[in-house]
Amino acid sequence: MITKPLAVFVPWLHMHQPPIWVGEGEEGRLIGNLEKMLHGPENSEERWNAGWYARAYLNPAHYVQRLSAQGYAPRLMLDYSGVLLEELDKLSHDGTFANYHVQGEPLGNVIAQLRKMLAEYPEAVEFAGTAYSHCYFPATPERDHEAQIMEWRAVFAELFGEKALARVRGFWLPEMGMLGDGIEALRLVRLIKKCGYEWVILPASALERPADWSTVQLENQVHRLVIAAEGEGEEILCVVRDTEMGIRQQSGQNADGCIGTARQRGAALKQTNTQTPALVVPTSDGENGNVMMFEFFPNGFAPLFENQAHWPEVEFLTVSQYLDKYLPDGPTSQVRLAAGGGSWIGGHHSWKAGERRVQVLEAVEQLSRDVAQARLGASPRDEWALEQAAHALLVCETSCYVYWDSEFWTEQAYRCLGWARTLLPTP
Repeated sequence: MITKPLAVFVPWLHMHQPPIWVGEGEEGRLIGNLEKMLHGPENSEERWNAGWYARAYLNPAHYVQRLSAQGYAPRLMLDYSGVLLEELDKLSHDGTFANYHVQGEPLGNVIAQLRKMLAEYPEAVEFAGTAYSHCYFPATPERDHEAQIMEWRAVFAELFGEKALARVRGFWLPEMGMLGDGIEALRLVRLIKKCGYEWVILPASALERPADWSTVQLENQVHRLVIAAEGEGEEILCVVRDTEMGIRQQSGQNADGCIGTARQRGAALKQTNTQTPALVVPTSDGENGNVMMFEFFPNGFAPLFENQAHWPEVEFLTVSQYLDKYLPDGPTSQVRLAAGGGSWIGGHHSWKAGERRVQVLEAVEQLSRDVAQARLGASPRDEWALEQAAHALLVCETSCYVYWDSEFWTEQAYRCLGWARTLLPTP
């Protein structure tokens, strides 16, 4: 009889849509990209895709509730950006989703279904915290990091309740972007802990690999991330993305393939005399591409649990459940950050390099300084305006405005920056 599995497997879906400007002049307004797509031209590819994107945001609730009601025990990790949660809430209440049908069914109230999932099956799904506007932390003014983290927590609590927020123990850095080793990285980890998080998930590219470690030893164990800089030290539990499995998840690997690889990971880790089961965490976008829109839940996710009795060597737990069950006293292995940090596509180039990106980031930095300066000695009559300007600043830090390095997205950044400046109180 198997008393301890070879591996623990849990898929992770990352969800985000950026805010976007529509209309010109006084008619211009900021909405979510999903809303813009849903109101695209009739019979357009954009509008068709939008319905399936929206369905992808609903799918976790749909499949978790269905599988649980059938007696199975699904497990899933999720993170949704704060701006996306707000957009889903808006579209759930203004009639848009009620009047939009996918495969003949109305989308309905997506937030209400996610809320029901969390209330009725809290053991099945674990949300991770993230940044409100999906800012890329290595390219975001440090003075705004705490506001980004705490605003997401406020949105999540408002939509799902304080009890659900209390169960959010891990943190997802947007684009898995982590600063390199140094005092800034130390302060970011300290801030993440201060905001209530016990662990982070990072890509292997952000970590130094000890010379004698295999990929499985790095990616399929939980470690203590240790940072030392300028005479200070900080540490936090670090989960590592399984890089290859993340790519396979986005590409449509079926349940048998997931289980076969999880077994391999577990067997390889066991050979190193590690006593805990391997932790296999593939992460990918939850909506982008035909696989995630059409195939992931019916062809990959559901069969994992419908056939769970056939693979007793693999257990299904959320990350925090794994920590509580197998590492109650914490891990013994430790890792350090790579000198340059990293992201889930390697480095920081796609968010920090190139003339257009640099100019946008400089403009964001200046706005951040101006908002901070306006706070100094502000009168009570300015408090509301400052609050609005500070919130707009967070929106301006959306990573999509720099990542795509295109004329369209650069224009989006400057329109957002211009709007934010109009909200600053006048002297």
